[in-house]
Amino acid sequence: MWRLNEFNLSPKSHTVVRLAVHLPQQQPIVYQDGQEAQAIERAALRKTTLTSWFELNKNDPSAHNISYSDIPQYYVFDKSTTNWKKRQRGGQNVIGRLPVVSILDTERYYLRMLLLRKSGAISFDDILTVNGLRCITFQQACQEYGLLRGDQQWHDALNEAAQFQSPRQLRMLFTMICGFGEVEDVPDLWVQHQVSLCEDFVHRYSEQTGPHYALADIEELLTSYNLSLQKLHLPTVDLPASVLERANFDVVEEQAKANGYTMQLNSEQRNVVEILLSEVYNNAADTPKCYFLDGPAGTGKTFVYSTLLHTIRGRGDDVIPVASTGIAATLLIGGRTAHSVFKIPIDLNATSTCNLKPNTKEADMLLKTKLIVWDEAPMTHVHAFLAVDRLLQDLTKCKEPFGGKVILLGGDFRQVLPVILRGSRTLTVASSFKKHALWLKFHKLYLTKNMRALESERDFGAWLLDIGEKKSGSTIQLPLQCYPSIQNPIHQLYSDIDFSSVTPQELKGRAILTVNNELSMEINNKVLEFMPGNETVYKAVDMIMSEDPQD
Repeated sequence: MWRLNEFNLSPKSHTVVRLAVHLPQQQPIVYQDGQEAQAIERAALRKTTLTSWFELNKNDPSAHNISYSDIPQYYVFDKSTTNWKKRQRGGQNVIGRLPVVSILDTERYYLRMLLLRKSGAISFDDILTVNGLRCITFQQACQEYGLLRGDQQWHDALNEAAQFQSPRQLRMLFTMICGFGEVEDVPDLWVQHQVSLCEDFVHRYSEQTGPHYALADIEELLTSYNLSLQKLHLPTVDLPASVLERANFDVVEEQAKANGYTMQLNSEQRNVVEILLSEVYNNAADTPKCYFLDGPAGTGKTFVYSTLLHTIRGRGDDVIPVASTGIAATLLIGGRTAHSVFKIPIDLNATSTCNLKPNTKEADMLLKTKLIVWDEAPMTHVHAFLAVDRLLQDLTKCKEPFGGKVILLGGDFRQVLPVILRGSRTLTVASSFKKHALWLKFHKLYLTKNMRALESERDFGAWLLDIGEKKSGSTIQLPLQCYPSIQNPIHQLYSDIDFSSVTPQELKGRAILTVNNELSMEINNKVLEFMPGNETVYKAVDMIMSEDPQD
């Protein structure tokens, strides 16, 4: 009935017009195999939204003051003639969208930056021309307009961090800068700071091989940002990241950390650690090799993992910590995702196998490891566990579960189960490892004492636990503190301020932390209603205003 009455299937307030951002003669072309030449000829005759915008600016003076991103509000792009035509009506709810361009695609990135700011351009050469002088590249044009500051801020950040951070932490900062920062010359950034980035490996190995280990470590860290050494134009190395698992840890330091962690264990945590260490080093034939650590949030599962990692590494042995997600993996010292370590395929089925070959350094690492720790295991599809089981059995030539390796899975089945695309409750439950016969091979360990919650929060924690264990009934009544009004914090923080003469000191300590940008905008708009005066829009570019570290 809904469709028959032509009701909206989804709300839509604005029309988004996708605008092309391409370099000269580099617009995308769709063609059939064997008809490449004809496709190129057709593309030469058809204009894109960008080249048609150039034509519009040549022929229509009224368009000169309209930027490329705003042009859809006043003109309509006719796909049949590939021309912009003036709108007869509407336009208020039309948004022009320039696609995001990675800074690794250097010239397109800076062309996009110019298109967002320059209006009335009639050609690519016009965009490249600044104050009557034609620049060679779009990056140079951005520099002439004062839109860029160079990479000095990144050099300053690494120089400052090198004074108090370890080389490993510096490499993490370096990859974070490459992943999130707009670095214009990554190879130069590497060359300028190579000494501090490689210091630990140079000390451990040599000046010749140290940089290779550092680059291999950076390569592994870059995977979190979907980057690689090759994409950043850095020297590539043929040194698997698994080789670094032991190289990054000092035995004496690990022993000291293990002693400190062990002293802080409560009785439940200590029992789990002792059971696992006994299994790892006694290796009795009649005891289970597979364990699952069950514990709600705050019971100290990660603390138990860390104690085991430090203890085993402190004895000079190998341990492999993995997690089902990248975020969870960052909480484990030396942790990586399970997909990365075991080379689990993306498209899984009941007979999938891991893409890790025998007689490789990665396979050798799995054979040597004393323990495999797998956090947030309930989030992983059962097919992934079965693939890892097959892999370890093949490598060890042992038909015991997981090749007879000691493996500790951990997590909380009350939380997130495997995510199944358009899956029903039945499919989601069926995808859980708990529903497979291999689950019966696991010895269950439990943590119940919440070490994170304050005394005043224990009732709330118990209420959450009851929900997770289906003890709260079919109807759940949320406490009032779970849905406060937005007006409450705004009134509490800002009602006593005279915004006509407010000072920064008065606003200090009055920030409201939100969970998303949408709520942040809503709060900001409500606070702006208290402020007198007219709204003014300023255009700006981000940069560090002072080089003084004291500022």
